[in-house]
Amino acid sequence: MKKFNLFKVGVSDEMGSEFRRVTTLTNIVYVLIFFLLLPYLIYFLPDYLKLENHTVRSSVPWLAWFSAIIGYLLNAMRRHLISKVFFMTTWVLFVTIVPIVTGGNHAVVLFMHPFYCIATSIMVHFVFSQKRERYLYYFFVGVVWALIIFSYEFILYYNPDLNITLYFPNGFFRWRMIILILAAFFNGSIIYLIRLNYDFYSALRKRNETISEQYKALECQRKDLEELKQMLEEKVTTRTQLLLEQNNQLREYTYFNAHILRAPVSRIRGLLYLLSVETPPDEEKRIRALLAESMTELDQAIKAINDKLQQAELLEDLK
Repeated sequence: MKKFNLFKVGVSDEMGSEFRRVTTLTNIVYVLIFFLLLPYLIYFLPDYLKLENHTVRSSVPWLAWFSAIIGYLLNAMRRHLISKVFFMTTWVLFVTIVPIVTGGNHAVVLFMHPFYCIATSIMVHFVFSQKRERYLYYFFVGVVWALIIFSYEFILYYNPDLNITLYFPNGFFRWRMIILILAAFFNGSIIYLIRLNYDFYSALRKRNETISEQYKALECQRKDLEELKQMLEEKVTTRTQLLLEQNNQLREYTYFNAHILRAPVSRIRGLLYLLSVETPPDEEKRIRALLAESMTELDQAIKAINDKLQQAELLEDLK
């Protein structure tokens, strides 16, 4: 059974390496937001249950929490692009825009809003791929950086009653520069780390492709060796069969020499001896008849030996 991994939901082997990487990072963002906001929501749950204190601005943590849950579920359903667009749209809207538009008239927003925007810009780098979702990536980066650069103008436009001279007697320039430097540092660091991660995945993919090609080459060599082994086994079997037939031929030669060929030769020698001594005419005639019969038998035995020799030559040609 495959082990369940929260960060691998919606990730499959059919995806490209870049697609898998970005989907995994998106899941990490969703899971982190879920568990980071959960203690806050539980702690302040009694206040949220008081409907008379309920406002759009107070609902922002809940909306951000639910947007992470819905984005995660959309990833699980393989609706990856819809998941990213939905999450980033709701996050930018409810975390960086709605609190200001609905009356973020507390001075703390002057300090917190730029940092919320910086955190949002970092999420954009995690959620979108510069290669797969280039236009969405640059769109959300542009929106978030516009909020970072013009954060104070945006806050004062919707909250003109804020007393900024108390915190910024010399204006926003110095604090704005600090915010821009921090935003550039964090975004640059994230882009560098993502680039390193991409290079690592690319190197790993190339290594896997090389290993796969080597495996295919080894598999082809293994098949060739199997075919060669099969051919050798067939040759060994054929050669063994030929050797067995040759042994049978040798046994037949031995049998011919010991019995079939030797018998008429011995009779011919005996009959020739009888002809060399004086014998009656009738007996000599019978001896000559037997001698002719033995010669015929010898001739047949020689022909049989020739046939065996021809068969042996055919077996030699088959080797």
